[in-house]
This record gives sequence, structure tokens and C-alpha cells, in this order.
Amino acid sequence: MAGLAHAREKFSFDPRKSQRGTVWAWMRIGFRSIVLTGVLCSAIAIDAIREAVTVMAEPAIGGAQAAEPKAKRQGYVWSATRSGSDIRLRGLVPSEDVRGTVLGMVKANFPDLEVEDRMRVAAGAPAVDQWLGAVSFGLQQLSHLKHGSVRLLNVGLRIEGEAGGAEDFAELQKSLGGALPTGLNVIANDVRPPRVEPFVFVASLSPDTLALTGSVPNERMRKRLRDLSRQLFERPTLDDRLELASGAPKNWNDAVIALLKALSRLESGKVSVTGLAVTIEGIAPDKGTAASISSQLRHDLPSMFSPSEKIIWKEASLIR
Repeated sequence: MAGLAHAREKFSFDPRKSQRGTVWAWMRIGFRSIVLTGVLCSAIAIDAIREAVTVMAEPAIGGAQAAEPKAKRQGYVWSATRSGSDIRLRGLVPSEDVRGTVLGMVKANFPDLEVEDRMRVAAGAPAVDQWLGAVSFGLQQLSHLKHGSVRLLNVGLRIEGEAGGAEDFAELQKSLGGALPTGLNVIANDVRPPRVEPFVFVASLSPDTLALTGSVPNERMRKRLRDLSRQLFERPTLDDRLELASGAPKNWNDAVIALLKALSRLESGKVSVTGLAVTIEGIAPDKGTAASISSQLRHDLPSMFSPSEKIIWKEASLIR
């Protein structure tokens, strides 16, 4: 019974006499077990109890482990969400002073937005300077979004939403792919390019240049169009002025590829896609080629797109 006597001496106290800021704990000692319940201020306190109870014959069973600080067990979470004319702050901050610093950062990045602050002070944050660096970086990226959110889990960043414009999207991707604040890593990047409507694509063929303008849904498709253009056209210059955007119609990729293949058979001309409306115009080397281009395009073009053609051939253009 020496272990029980030791435990009584070590843990007996009256919680009603505890001072401000002191945590509380209850202990019930039976013949074969000890049950601890309560709230402990830190993992250090928990470790001290576990070390002490090793002198007892029977193990301690209780709430000490469950009472570890929630932020330590689940991660230190903070988020900012931009929607319309306001920005909502949620999650944890290390102190009231740090809350003030965060609110100052928000006002600097979003001077015209209403701020809804529901942050809660809690211990368990990473190093404060490191955490504030991650918050500052996240808010800077959020300023490039029309709507969306940034979320920190410790110093891991998740970002999602829609970019405010093509330049915003490019700048954000450059920042996320470049040098990050100390300790920060990007867990997820789910930012979409800005939405445009109608979704417009134009390819113009002159004697020495193929120019691509308008919108493209992603970098993968841009690369595919550039590679296809170099394969199809024997022009010395490819002028790519496409901008990333979201909002492309279904089967847009197939439609644009069909149009570029048709354009490659013209001596000069232009193809365009505006929403689901497709146009092709230009000069073919002969009447047979003009007819073949028209037939090919109608076969290759996805059915939901509506084509309009204005193709003449060289003999006809000379007669005029």
C-alpha cells in the first residue's frame, strides 16, 4: 500500500482553494485502481503525473491523456475566407497581441472589406514569428482571389478558390512555386483561373506567323496546342498570347484541335470559338481542298458546336 500512500500525499489538494489560472483535478483511490479526471494545463503536467504513478502497484486510468491541449492533438488551425465584400477569420491565435497583429495584416491586404473575427486564443502554436510569416503569406495569396480561402494547419498551407484575373492567377502560381517563408509548405493548391463568359479562342494564320489569342483552360492544354501548332504549321513564328481561364464548354479541347487541323490546310485564314459558336475563314489552295476542309471539320467537330464557314480557294480569289 506504499504506492497508494505516496499518491495520496502527492496529489491531495482542495481545488476550491486553487488560485486564478490553476487547473483542477479530482482523484479517486480504490483498493485496486486509481482514477484521475480533470483538466491539466500542459503536456508537461501530464508527463509529471504519469511519472509519479509508476510507483504504484496498479496503473492509473483516467482523463489525463484526453485532457491534453486540443491544439496539440489536432494541429494548430487558422483560416481566412474571402466572400463578396467581407473576410471571415476562424481558428486559433497564440495571444491577444498576436490577434491584433493578424487584424492589422488583414486590413493592410483588404482595406475595403468588412472583417468578421472569430479567432480564439489558444496555446500550442508553432514559433510565433514563423506562424505570423505563414499567416502573412497566406493573406497575400488570398488577395489575388475573387473568392476563396486560405487555411493553415500548423505551418502547412491549403488554398482554394477563383483568381481575380489572369494576372492574379499568374502571380499567385509564381508565389506558390517560388521561395516560401521559413518552415511553410504548400499542402494543397486548388485555385482556379478566373471564369470568363463567353470562352473565346482565336487562331490567326498569316504568311509568316500563327497567332493564338483568347483563353485556354489550363497549362497542360496550352502546351498541347503549342506542340500541335509546331507539328501542323511550317511557319517560323508562333505567337502565343493565350491566357488561363475557367469556363470552357464541354469538349472544348476537341473542338479547338479540329479547328487547328482545318486551319493548317489553308494558306491563310482564321478560326475562332466563342462559347459554342465556331467560325473558319480563309484561302485554300484549290476548290477540292476547300471542300475537303469543310467535310473534315464537320466530321471532327463535336456535335454541340455550331460551325460557320467562309472558305474560298486561290483560283476564285484571283478571279475576283
